Amino acid sequence: MASEENNGFGPIPRRRGSAWVKGTSIVFAVLLLMLAVINKSYCTPDSLEEWSERQMKFLLSENETAMMSRFLFICPVAVITLILSEAIRRLCLLMEERRHRRERYDGKLTKVIKATFGVRHYQSLLVITIIAIICVVVLWVYASPLLSQYFCRYGDLILANMAVACLINVFFSLKTLSDVEISELSEKDNLNVAHGLAWSYYLGYLKIILPELENTIAKSKWNDKMKGGRLLAKLFIVIPESCDIPGSDNLGEDYPGVKYEDKLPPFEVDRAGVKKRPYINSVYQVTDDIGFAYYCILEYATPVVSLRQMSNIPEAGLSAQDRHRQVQIFMRTLQEILDRNPTCSKRCVLVPISGEDYERCPLADVILKDIKQVK
Repeated sequence: MASEENNGFGPIPRRRGSAWVKGTSIVFAVLLLMLAVINKSYCTPDSLEEWSERQMKFLLSENETAMMSRFLFICPVAVITLILSEAIRRLCLLMEERRHRRERYDGKLTKVIKATFGVRHYQSLLVITIIAIICVVVLWVYASPLLSQYFCRYGDLILANMAVACLINVFFSLKTLSDVEISELSEKDNLNVAHGLAWSYYLGYLKIILPELENTIAKSKWNDKMKGGRLLAKLFIVIPESCDIPGSDNLGEDYPGVKYEDKLPPFEVDRAGVKKRPYINSVYQVTDDIGFAYYCILEYATPVVSLRQMSNIPEAGLSAQDRHRQVQIFMRTLQEILDRNPTCSKRCVLVPISGEDYERCPLADVILKDIKQVK
């Protein structure tokens, strides 16, 4: 069975292709063009001269009711044409998606159809389609006979337009979302890489150590400094915009005015099959302009390293511009997550910095400013 593959993990989906989509779009385009030829051959409107003369008389004698009838006829036709064009495009997508039925949809064709044709506001779209069809039928039957002549004379053009639109949309990817739409959709549905990294960082690390941070300090030699107010029971997390974390992994070597002092005793917890997994934090000394020393628990946000490495690997598909946007979303998402958990938020301070221009914005000054704000 499919669920027994890969030790019960199930089948691993293949990448989607485009050959079936393009092939199906050609088939539908040919069918539409054939319908256009049939319409042209068998739908025989009045001769051009007679039809033009009747139309001109109709326009000259057209009253407001007739004008409204024509308007109400053309608009529903446009709506129906648009919906049919999109339906044909999704039929082309269905031909490719059905090849992934077993891996992605448990072998159920109904799930494939729902995923391909599903729209968020399908009820409203269905109502609009029914109203458009009713309007066309009613106006065709009861309105001016000239309206029915539009289909006979221009039906082939409508079908040809749908065929060409089908080919153009598929082969030139005109339906591909723009960067703005992708960004909006990703942020709305929480699909960004940074969103997953922020939640993983919180659930796999911050949510574990922050509630116990004060107890961890109390068991160390730093307890007196915490009671004296020189060491805050807060974790200061440095988030460089450049996502560049030097290889030393020692902030005292990376930034002037910051000096490594010691590490806290490990906080141990059973996690993911590891017994007494240790979590260790480091204490740094930050000195102000008059030489007064403050102490803080300080470290980099390790997930930004993944963003940096992904931007350096072409296969990851993350450009430098994308990395910049993702680290901003990471910062915002992590702050929102912490704000919803007071137990963690009061023990954590996010410190965004450039990560490149050390002289213009020294980390020591930023940390001191945050410490004084907290105090």
